[in-house]
Amino acid sequence: MDPTTDALSLLLRALKEHPRGMSVSDLAAAVGINRNTVSRYLDVLLVSGQVEMETYGKAKVFYLSQRVPIAAMLNFSSDLVLVLDRDRRIVQANDAVCSFAGKERDAIIGNCIETSPLAAFDHPLIRSRITDSLGGREVTEELRFLRHDEELFFRIKFIPTVFNDGAPGVTIILEEITESRRAEEALRESELLFRSLVENISDLILNVDEACTFTYVSPKSREFLGYAPEEMIHKIPCDFMPLEKAEPVREQFAALLADPGSRTLFEWTMLHRDGSPVILEVSATPVYDVIGDFTGFRMVCRDVTERARAAKRVAQWKSFLYSVVNNIPSMVFVREVEGNTFVFSNKAAEIFLGMTQEEMAGRGAVEIFPSDMAAFFADGDRELVERAAAIEKEIRIPGGRTLSMKKIPIFSSKGMLKYMLGIAEDVTDRAAAQTHLIAERDRAQGYLEAAGVVIAVIRTDGTIDLVNRKASAILGYPEGDLAGKNWFETVVPERLRDRLAHNFSHLVASGAEPPPFEESPVVTRDGRERSILWHNALLRDADGNVVAMVSSGEEIAG
Repeated sequence: MDPTTDALSLLLRALKEHPRGMSVSDLAAAVGINRNTVSRYLDVLLVSGQVEMETYGKAKVFYLSQRVPIAAMLNFSSDLVLVLDRDRRIVQANDAVCSFAGKERDAIIGNCIETSPLAAFDHPLIRSRITDSLGGREVTEELRFLRHDEELFFRIKFIPTVFNDGAPGVTIILEEITESRRAEEALRESELLFRSLVENISDLILNVDEACTFTYVSPKSREFLGYAPEEMIHKIPCDFMPLEKAEPVREQFAALLADPGSRTLFEWTMLHRDGSPVILEVSATPVYDVIGDFTGFRMVCRDVTERARAAKRVAQWKSFLYSVVNNIPSMVFVREVEGNTFVFSNKAAEIFLGMTQEEMAGRGAVEIFPSDMAAFFADGDRELVERAAAIEKEIRIPGGRTLSMKKIPIFSSKGMLKYMLGIAEDVTDRAAAQTHLIAERDRAQGYLEAAGVVIAVIRTDGTIDLVNRKASAILGYPEGDLAGKNWFETVVPERLRDRLAHNFSHLVASGAEPPPFEESPVVTRDGRERSILWHNALLRDADGNVVAMVSSGEEIAG
């Protein structure tokens, strides 16, 4: 027999015969071993948990441990319990481990974790914690584990263990906390959702107890009343009301508390921090605890201060818009689609048609308009619905006049075509003017093309607005290809680019007139330089603001 094991057995037998405890000297005398050796063996028994010690002054008294050996408790635990030796071999495994692994105990015991049916737990973190525990450190970790497409969570305890022969080991207890984690996550998500909803909805949430004291105030209180939630907690609504408004609220609350009903709607007038009144539309719902006792009200408050003001503004705007529409020079008509009759027309329409609004109301298009106008305004409802956009058309009416007409669909809240808004404008003079303008533009363009000089119009941001045919030919670009490009980045030599761009920006910002003549080269599309003698002038709008620079020039022979 191993002398050490034999000595340990002798010490345990002696302590068993003396349940009141024995000192080191008593034990040494009882087993016939010197005190130092007995002390050393007692340390082993203490570490292994087989004996306990109490100190009385300078004396140490040892007793047999009253703890139940771990082997006797393993199978009573629903947790997975493993005991490993110093080589990470499994020396004990309880029934829960066998059930989890789906293996008999003999298939588990004696294997290292990495070669056992529990190889899935062979993780660097677990190996590290086993090493720490072998060194005497107790550690607790949480581990996420995937098994058959199922996510499991374990709380793992690594407990230093000493075997009877004094060799170190590790007891690993795996407590499955999957349901707990899922419940925590669900609760956390629920709390976050509730908090997000409460804190982000546009309404103010207030909870009051049976004493009408605020027990919860949502962060919207800052926006509604100028007070932080913590400034309102433990106060009552009347503390934030004008005196003349507070007494009716007290009576109202007294009635509500005496007979809490279902959802109740009423209005409060509260005072903002700055003293201005705030009208709240309050929806109060009674709150009950888990046993059904009334505990107070939850109130959802909406700021309706602007409602009356908005209603007044809407009325004012309606009056204003009616005045505008009624007095604009264009003709305006409104046809109700269901009855196919006109319900509104402005003064311009009355003048043009020679009929009053009252005379036109309730009539159809053919009864009011010339034939071409009637056909445009009376027909095409299907096209309006399909396009959901305005339809425009120009017609000529008897007398040689030209009308620009537009009809616009107006839909109901259900998306059904309800009205047709018609607008008609006499554009006879404008059309003639536009024809003249086009002719003038074409003539001016002809002048530019006929000129034997390079002409370029450069916007204030340096982009090219226009170059004539001569300029395109000299620079080697197709007509229209330069429009929209940056003049300095495209046609100015790189060595001069920054300086000339800076000078241009200065001219535009200051409005100073450029020198009458300036010699400056340009870069053609194929990279050659051609020298041009430029004449520059600033273009200004009606307010005198610089909008562009016009540069004309002739090529200087090399």
